[in-house]
Amino acid sequence: MNKKPLLLIVSLIALIIACHKTLTHTPIAEKYTLNYEVNRSEKEIEAYEKADAAIGLDNLQGQTIFYGSSSIRLWKSLKEDFAPMSVINHGFGGSTFPEMTHYAERMLVPYKPEKIVLYCENDLFVGNNKTPEQVFDAFAELATLIQNRLPKTKVYYISMKPSISRKDKWQQVAKADALIKAYIDKHKNFTYIDIVPVMYRPNGTVNGEYFIKDSLHMTPKGYAQWTSVVRPILLKNHK
Repeated sequence: MNKKPLLLIVSLIALIIACHKTLTHTPIAEKYTLNYEVNRSEKEIEAYEKADAAIGLDNLQGQTIFYGSSSIRLWKSLKEDFAPMSVINHGFGGSTFPEMTHYAERMLVPYKPEKIVLYCENDLFVGNNKTPEQVFDAFAELATLIQNRLPKTKVYYISMKPSISRKDKWQQVAKADALIKAYIDKHKNFTYIDIVPVMYRPNGTVNGEYFIKDSLHMTPKGYAQWTSVVRPILLKNHK
């Protein structure tokens, strides 16, 4: 009996199983216990679902979704800044990575996006403070979900901005982003976008003109700086 065809079939089955293997993330830090409700933004999410249902989900699939915290939600010029790309704003205020993971099955997966742009800087500041390592673990859980559920989608992560009101934790922000960047560098379909340099003046200080009075959220000038960095990367090889 010729065993070669049988061996070939077994090898192909093994290859198919390997290709469909579910990815997991092994935490590098102690588990973080949330002291806030992970579904606390339910009303915002329901509002998005209602608005998108009126447009028709079929009409929104295959686009680029900007997903994250208030810096995304308040990006009022998003559609104009990234034309001719079709973009969807699914930002919700005060969100953290666990919340973004919680809502990903509703805010990302059904849309089958070509690209996802992630931004979130709240994990170090909301609730019981996380360590940079715990922030990384929370990001990696979201990244793993996206890879498993949307394996063909390109993912772009915008680095955390140096918010003036959060200056006391800039070093922790930088450490969390360094861990996230190291992860992204090892995973295909992921790109790290560093917006930190354009937030500074030539003299090495953060430009206050890019922030509104709360020194946290951005002005149109701040978003213009982000656009100058993010737009060329997203438009590269745009279909």
